[in-house]
Amino acid sequence: MYKKIQIKKEEIDHLKNCDENMKKLIDKVGDIDRSYIPNHFLALVNSIVFQQLAYNAANAIWNRLISIYDKVTPENVLNTDNKVLRECGLSRTKISYIKNISQAIIDDKINLEKINNLRNEEIINNLTKIKGIGIWTAEMFLIFSLNRRNVLSYKDLGIKKGIKWLYDMKKEPTEKQFGKIKEKFSPYNTLASFYLWEITLKNLHTFDDIDSINNNVTYLKSPIGLIEIQSDKGKIVRLDFVRKKRHKEKPDFILEKAKNQLVQYFEGLRRDFTLPLEIKGTNFQTKVWNELKNIPYGETYSYKDVAVNIENKNACRAVGNANNKNKIPIIIPCHRVIGANGKLVGYGGELWRKEWLLNHENNKG
Repeated sequence: MYKKIQIKKEEIDHLKNCDENMKKLIDKVGDIDRSYIPNHFLALVNSIVFQQLAYNAANAIWNRLISIYDKVTPENVLNTDNKVLRECGLSRTKISYIKNISQAIIDDKINLEKINNLRNEEIINNLTKIKGIGIWTAEMFLIFSLNRRNVLSYKDLGIKKGIKWLYDMKKEPTEKQFGKIKEKFSPYNTLASFYLWEITLKNLHTFDDIDSINNNVTYLKSPIGLIEIQSDKGKIVRLDFVRKKRHKEKPDFILEKAKNQLVQYFEGLRRDFTLPLEIKGTNFQTKVWNELKNIPYGETYSYKDVAVNIENKNACRAVGNANNKNKIPIIIPCHRVIGANGKLVGYGGELWRKEWLLNHENNKG
């Protein structure tokens, strides 16, 4: 059913030579292992199954679907009771789409035998006339059945998120920005797509940027959940509350020191942290974060207090925004900032953690 997509050295070299960030991504990810489905009908059905679903969920449905047939053909699909297809995990909408495609092939509205003779744009135009096949589905067909090498889909959320992270954009790329990137990677946009998808698949987007992907990482089980700590060049750069380990642990001396100090903090044996920090932000954010470190253990400041202390008394809202963007919570104690009325407003690690930390510091935990 599947054939391995053969990637040539010239494709990799082109992407590396045309873009420094893509080069860093390729060096980090390494070789790509992707396959395509030469059977065009099967590939179209596969694209429908995978629409708007996480890979593991879609793959489970796909395996159940193909297991009910000796051979997946338009005729066999049309003759399958919808109840059987529903039991595979397909939605009613997707069942109708798959049967629409099957009927269109039987009625010769799509000639899959000759489709490879058409240009990408012609194929997309022909396929999208069938209900259930949008531009994204047609583009995935180009990649994963026709093995076309120059496809980068603006309709693909994973690709847009990957570009946003890779180039440190504030928002996902506009169509114009996307077009310029596509032009740069041409004629090997498909390979660029594979590497951009790896950003999410390998959790690379949980690092600050492409230059942070080689950060050292460790984890600590704490009373408020699993904590992920990252360091770079002997300094702490990030602390996150996570549900599970996202990266292979790569501890160093400073991470071990951070873990020990955090354990002491949670046991009530430490009030202050003596750790080197790499604080990256705007000048204003840096002022706010440095001021947060001055808030004594067991005390709370309002946003107004912080604004006054950094000599910008009218910047309460901006202080709140900077507080929420603190990348090293607990060590930089943004949990000690509360609303003017004493309410526990806003905390990136969820309010229950903020409440726990404040109670802990006041011996109420």
